[in-house]
Amino acid sequence: MDLMKIISKSFDGKFSFIKLLKVVFNTALSACTVYFIYPENVESLTTDQKNEIKNLVINTLNINSKIECKFSKSYLDKDIVENSIFDYLKNNFDSISGEISSNNINYSKKDLYVEITITCNQTVYDYINENNIQSLICKHLENNFCGEFNIITQIGGKEFNTKTLEDRAELILDNIEFQAKTPRYYVKEPSIVFGGEITPMPEYIKNIAGEKMSVILAGYVENLTEKEYLPKKNKEKGIDEKRKYYTFELNDNSGKINCIHFCTKLSQKHFPLIENGKYILCLGDYTKRSFGGMQYSIKAISLSGEVENKEVTVNNTIPSTYKYATPEPIIRTIQNNLFEVKKKYPDWILNKNWVVFDCETTGLKPAENDITEIGAVKIINGEIKERFQHLCKPFEPIPGEIVKKTGITNEMVENMPTSFDILQDFLKFSDGCVLVGYNVNFDYQFISNVAKRNQVTINFETHDCLNDARTKIAYLPNYKLGTLVAHLGITLDNAHRALYDATATAEAFLALSLFNENTKL
Repeated sequence: MDLMKIISKSFDGKFSFIKLLKVVFNTALSACTVYFIYPENVESLTTDQKNEIKNLVINTLNINSKIECKFSKSYLDKDIVENSIFDYLKNNFDSISGEISSNNINYSKKDLYVEITITCNQTVYDYINENNIQSLICKHLENNFCGEFNIITQIGGKEFNTKTLEDRAELILDNIEFQAKTPRYYVKEPSIVFGGEITPMPEYIKNIAGEKMSVILAGYVENLTEKEYLPKKNKEKGIDEKRKYYTFELNDNSGKINCIHFCTKLSQKHFPLIENGKYILCLGDYTKRSFGGMQYSIKAISLSGEVENKEVTVNNTIPSTYKYATPEPIIRTIQNNLFEVKKKYPDWILNKNWVVFDCETTGLKPAENDITEIGAVKIINGEIKERFQHLCKPFEPIPGEIVKKTGITNEMVENMPTSFDILQDFLKFSDGCVLVGYNVNFDYQFISNVAKRNQVTINFETHDCLNDARTKIAYLPNYKLGTLVAHLGITLDNAHRALYDATATAEAFLALSLFNENTKL
């Protein structure tokens, strides 16, 4: 069914300027909402015009559910369009999204035609052109705005000499300090008032620029006002039953924002818990008002105990038992060779217990992205004795390119524990051990940031197997894990899955411990 063709035909082109944005069906409420947009240079639709379209939609869909139609102007403001581009890249091409910011974009607009020039380095330029990302961005914008778009890419700025995801990750880790693209902070034990649980952490009001959907904010309630309105459906049915709505300002000390909430029957019952001076955590949409200005339309609120400043030590978070991921012993299935000479590892290997670990993630930025899998093995007395592995549900969708790389899909992690749930079991598994990784700082930054998001500080001794390879083996074409283990005769099946990468790294770590400095194989 092509709803727009039906509307155009039924009204003889009268509403040809309207575009269908999306249709959302809420199974819990058995309610269908149809969203339309129209160009910014068109006068606002009258109530009669909206009702004409709504009645046609109801008759066309012919479903036994409540149907609501919503109409909004499609503004082509620079910040709104740019934010839409950034969100699209973040969700679909996360490995390059961090390379593009407002400073890289030149925005030109004439009437409803927008031309956007993106200046980027050679690697990003090649990646964009090889994957036809310009066309994909244009299609995304044309689906979400009323306008015509053209995307141009050009080379400029610092260029990378390497092009693979692994090379870029290593270069970035060596040269920049990780910082969140959207700075967030922590709040104490929020308790739900209405609208369900809110995750992850709030961002700062001062950083909100342009329209943005599903924004999480926190702050103090100021200038709270209670008002009443007559819901449209009650008015249409001739029912004089009013409902409350509330307006207030939210202040997080970085800035203030105008808020509004139109009560449902449930939220109207619980909203009196919200008072001036209360510190709350909110989820809502930041959009333009029809009469000008911006407002934050709130969909969920939790009461909170303000900003969490206290850091909890890791010793207080290690559980007494494993909750989700239980380690398993590794049993050697190959019969010992009678003439095999047992390897004599150096004392520094034998005198400590080691946990070799690897994380699969939703992207390359530990401060922004999350963990999808933790895999690890434990080395005791120079032998790999135990293994640990579990998938995690991240707080953000896994981008398509990461799914292709790791094979971990959003469906696979949908019902998994969170990364912090698995991290707590991993901390128990690793307690008293030295953490080893291949480019260990990358994976350690990820587990550290998961801990920090949950007000926990971890402090492990670490050892980098990549550094061992660089100092002990000369003349490798590159120092990727796959290249190293192939050179050492170690098998690596299912690369880019955490447990397999961790196991191969552990075998390489033990093998390299037997080499002298700059040994050439």
